[in-house]
Amino acid sequence: MPSADEILQRMRELQERREAAAGPLVEVLAKRSRLLEQLAELDEPYGKAYVDAEAAGWTAEELAKLGAEEPARRPRVRSRRSRSSAKKADGQSSATASEDSSPAGTIPAQDGAAAAAVTADSTASA
Repeated sequence: MPSADEILQRMRELQERREAAAGPLVEVLAKRSRLLEQLAELDEPYGKAYVDAEAAGWTAEELAKLGAEEPARRPRVRSRRSRSSAKKADGQSSATASEDSSPAGTIPAQDGAAAAAVTADSTASA
């Protein structure tokens, strides 16, 4: 029967082999982690560049032919709803915010109508 010292020695040898085998894995994991962080940093500028290319007239199919994949996350566009939420956070009443989010609140009421009336009057008198 092996002594306690022999058992401990075998255990240490096994542990050393296990640690040696894990060393390359740990190095690759660290490198992989750094590369994933760099890739994540490029997601936002890539999405913006892709959207800009589409706005310039490129189609998704044409961009795909060039090797550009559709971005996983497109740049955030601020919606009217989020502006209403921001007003609520600033301390305005929910009634005022709900008026802003109503369909009538999104149509320029008098300014656009006045401009249209002026234009109509100027063409009628011409």
